[in-house]
Amino acid sequence: MVSVVWVVNYLKITQYIELSGISGMVCNIFEILDEGVTKKLCKVDYKMKYKMQYVDYCRMVINSMNETISVKSMDDDLNEIREIVRNPKFIEPHGLMIKFQNKYMELNESFFTDEKYWRLKEEYCGLGWDESIEEVFQKHFKKQDLLDYLGIIPFTPSVMINISPDWSGIKRSNPNKVQILKGIFENYMKEEWYDRWEYVIENGSNGDHIHLHAVCHMNVKRLKSVETHLRVGRHSVQLQKYAKKLDGMGGILKGTGIQKTFCRTEEIVKDKLLYLHEDTKPQGHKNKSIIKDGYIVGCL
Repeated sequence: MVSVVWVVNYLKITQYIELSGISGMVCNIFEILDEGVTKKLCKVDYKMKYKMQYVDYCRMVINSMNETISVKSMDDDLNEIREIVRNPKFIEPHGLMIKFQNKYMELNESFFTDEKYWRLKEEYCGLGWDESIEEVFQKHFKKQDLLDYLGIIPFTPSVMINISPDWSGIKRSNPNKVQILKGIFENYMKEEWYDRWEYVIENGSNGDHIHLHAVCHMNVKRLKSVETHLRVGRHSVQLQKYAKKLDGMGGILKGTGIQKTFCRTEEIVKDKLLYLHEDTKPQGHKNKSIIKDGYIVGCL
């Protein structure tokens, strides 16, 4: 019989794999292709972020209807006091929300304070608050409608792309390596798989290995196709295609010289963006010097 502990641990591991976007692949969140070799990164305890449900946005909309809220504080004698203050998340109802509020909601006064708050009318209450409020909201609003009303832009994933060319066939003193690599990457960005990106071109610990690290935000208008594009390795194919268009550069990009890492939480994205800056790189990953104009930010 499979133990409960094993099942719980398995689910945790599965959730982490799904969170990282590495289902079916070896996890490389804590590894990075740098100077042509895979280097280890210090492991970080990335916290799994709660995934907001439809009913959570319903609660947020209802809370935004309240012009005031009750807050607790301490006076000079350490006595707890309550006061009514303006709700910083208040949204003046507009459009369909006004009609919704008039039909389904009613103002009430707290038993403990003078605060007034909105709640669902009793005639629409069923077995549970969550179920009832979700049911009436879903009659009139899609999830995106609620997000637009609240002014929330949902998190969408990014990908880190690391490129370490094989310059062995190119003259060591060739001064155009930075421009060559920049041109290849910029041509790939023109394909519009990503709507914004940041990248840095570096020279390595000895100053003689030009390579690139990038964090690219997936284009929300074509998110599913971007996921497929990356999962099947088309990003490598396209990067190699642009290299082959340059005379004598056809062999500089090999499959082993291109690495991708899915970034599916804000925490991971932030961590990877820090890697693009010399002063926030971990030891063993720093470069001999910073290339002038080597750090680029772009968008569609």
